[in-house]
Amino acid sequence: MLKSLVLCVILTGCAFAATDESAVRELIARRNTAYHNLDAKTLASLETPDFQLVDRFGDSIASEGPEYNERMWSWTFREVYQGNPPEHTITGIRFLTPDVAIAQTTTEWPALKLDDGTAIPAHGEVDTFTVVRKDNSWRIAVQTIHNRFGQGLGDHPDFRTPLHAANPR
Repeated sequence: MLKSLVLCVILTGCAFAATDESAVRELIARRNTAYHNLDAKTLASLETPDFQLVDRFGDSIASEGPEYNERMWSWTFREVYQGNPPEHTITGIRFLTPDVAIAQTTTEWPALKLDDGTAIPAHGEVDTFTVVRKDNSWRIAVQTIHNRFGQGLGDHPDFRTPLHAANPR
């Protein structure tokens, strides 16, 4: 009897974990679709009222609520992007608690030129999302954008060879 109860608890926990990961993946997929389609209203609906964004320039932007988030994304799409941004790929999800997870995505950007003439070279991007569950609904609480310009250490350096030998420039 005790073995059956323990097995039931373990299997139930595994089922919840798989369901939670699916729910987080679905949230990030919905976010990616809205972002790629320049849909500020949907993006804002997927974020917590106290959403925080650290943008690609290192600016920390604290939300003033859903309407603010929608205005922020609308402005970004109008003033910064030319055409649709590239698709993001989910590279990992880690649960910190049953109600908090970290999700990461990657993408590659082509070279861009802003309306003011600022040239942004082609680059990679890694986005880190902190997502939270409240009232049985997952939302994005924090997004941090990390740019990758030029050839750095790479994703899997072995740290055994001199820097210049491992990464010729």
